[in-house]
Amino acid sequence: MNYPQFFDTVQSIPLKDPLAQVLGAFENGEYEITYLEVVKAAGHSCPTVPVLTLWQARL
Repeated sequence: MNYPQFFDTVQSIPLKDPLAQVLGAFENGEYEITYLEVVKAAGHSCPTVPVLTLWQARL
């Protein structure tokens, strides 16, 4: 799949999901999501997507 190179330079977001921990989906319920995964889920990359990505990283 082709996508802009800068997608790979954006820091991934560490997440912790208590339900994933209970279900055993991820060790300790912890996983990371990349900017490329966020863009795929949103269906596009616009100024809103990176801002929300950075906002989520601060939580």
